[in-house]
Amino acid sequence: MKSIKNKTLAVIASSAIAILLFAAVAMSATTASYKVIARNDLGMHCACPTFEGFLLLPPFNTIRAQVLNGSSVVSTGVTVSYAIVENTDAVLKADPYYSSWLVNSPKLFPGFQPINAQGKIVGITGKMLSDTMTYDAVSKSYQAVGIPAYPVVTGTTKDIMIDPLGGPKRDPYLTANITVKNSTGTTLATTSTTVPVAFGGCCTCHLPLASQNGYPATPAGSFAYLGVMHAQNSSKINIAMIDPDGDGVGGPVRCSWCHWDPAMGESAAPGWPSATKLLPGATFTLKKSVYSFSDVLHRYHAKSQKVLTQFDANIATNCYDCHPGNNVNCFRGSHKGKTAIWCTDCHGNLNERIAANQMAHPWQQQSLPTCFEKSPGVNSAFACHPHDTSNSKSWDPGLFGKFIDNRGHKGSVLCESCHGSAHAEAPSTLAADNVQNSTLQGNAAFTFPAGKDKTYAIGVCNVCHTSKSNVWARPPHLTN
Repeated sequence: MKSIKNKTLAVIASSAIAILLFAAVAMSATTASYKVIARNDLGMHCACPTFEGFLLLPPFNTIRAQVLNGSSVVSTGVTVSYAIVENTDAVLKADPYYSSWLVNSPKLFPGFQPINAQGKIVGITGKMLSDTMTYDAVSKSYQAVGIPAYPVVTGTTKDIMIDPLGGPKRDPYLTANITVKNSTGTTLATTSTTVPVAFGGCCTCHLPLASQNGYPATPAGSFAYLGVMHAQNSSKINIAMIDPDGDGVGGPVRCSWCHWDPAMGESAAPGWPSATKLLPGATFTLKKSVYSFSDVLHRYHAKSQKVLTQFDANIATNCYDCHPGNNVNCFRGSHKGKTAIWCTDCHGNLNERIAANQMAHPWQQQSLPTCFEKSPGVNSAFACHPHDTSNSKSWDPGLFGKFIDNRGHKGSVLCESCHGSAHAEAPSTLAADNVQNSTLQGNAAFTFPAGKDKTYAIGVCNVCHTSKSNVWARPPHLTN
């Protein structure tokens, strides 16, 4: 671990210099009329610290970048690229947790190779840690989908995430540098954005749970006891006795093989790999469930008497029990900073979500809140925003909702371009999230009304337009 840390510190030192140089380039961009605004699609993506047992989600971040020339959205004639600062091929290959992904991902995604012919780490969509982005006409943005970002040990104050397996703290808020060049290679615009990825809270409960029931307090012990618990449901399936790659050892198991998951691009369970076998002693048969992974996971934890009596009686409202808490506290946007709004005020608590049958449509608009309405069946003391009255354009790609998948201002600018990523809306309580808006609105000639500053959502017309107002105000897409 010491050698890994030394290598990482060296990379971080060189990365710090790179960021400073990058900022200098941004200050002297060749063509001042060009700007680029980039956001991670979500305020947090999740990954696991180990992949030998079961997989919830793979390393998978998505960045969108809108290139503007004055007030026009640029769709051709430029190349847009990104580079994750804290993640490099060398750092991740030396990371013992990520090494588990490199070994097990071909078993979890048959046919996938996490390192390409050039020795570069790739995600399940083929994207590398540094790569180009592709223009998407629907969102009017350049996209990089499925970046294999992963929390790392930097040896700096950025390491805030508590490792549930007892290792050193890690940095969950990574940085992506975005560069726009023309056909001659001239840099037109640059920016940086936060790329968030963290471990969830599964191990915090499941390691002591394994220990309480006579199993080692390790990932392997936790997986073994999880199999026993899973066999107690109506399926009778002990997932720890499933051998998907036929090597004679249980696991790794991808939960969505049985419980379909839209986050994996599924609308029905795909079933088990052809090489799947059962370990000696198994008495069950494999099958596919009609229930989504979100449904069975949330419903079980909200209703289990073992969970409610031994771990958390308020798990229905304590989202950080499972979602990235671990000192990460992924809900950090303006709703958190300026009000007492909690996740459940918009999304509903688990009991409300179950009653409204929301988990039958996970990650989809029909079960998600918008800026103007709470999720179905939610009781909240907080009022939503007034309805949009302008030329907005939303679409339904099958995932997420009408904030992430919507263009607002003039029907061209993504909501997130001005307002920040979902769950990290400007101004965020995380300083790194606010750097981009601060840079765009940091002109000394710009003025802000009382209570507002340059970290707020983009509201100075002259950030994009020329000879327009220098005063921050609501753009023309809300009724007041």
